[in-house]
Amino acid sequence: MEEEHGGAAVDNIVNEFETYESFLDSQITSLDLYYLEDEELARQLVELGYRGSGEVLKREEFEMRKTAAELVRLAKKSQKKVLASAGKDLKDNFLIALAEREEANRNGKMTGQFGMANPATRHIFGLWR
Repeated sequence: MEEEHGGAAVDNIVNEFETYESFLDSQITSLDLYYLEDEELARQLVELGYRGSGEVLKREEFEMRKTAAELVRLAKKSQKKVLASAGKDLKDNFLIALAEREEANRNGKMTGQFGMANPATRHIFGLWR
């Protein structure tokens, strides 16, 4: 369980920083630079785990996780979403109208409004988009 939370933290690190150097720089303080007087030396100390305020992550691991995160992002983007109405034999006109609009609603090309009112309780509920 702890590994899952640690992995999520590392994935956030990978998504937050474009380059490994920017990740290292985020852990270097102005006081570190004052005493070390060398940004590259400060980066090396962070990489070795001697200095820094966060997760120790090697360059190879950062690059590997960066690539994996990009692959996951591309897979999600290209994944075809299965419509709820796909393969259903719809006989009710209301359901047929919803099925016709489902893909456009999911893709954000169309927005829909749905609401119901209960006169007995005077409650109105639904989804307005």
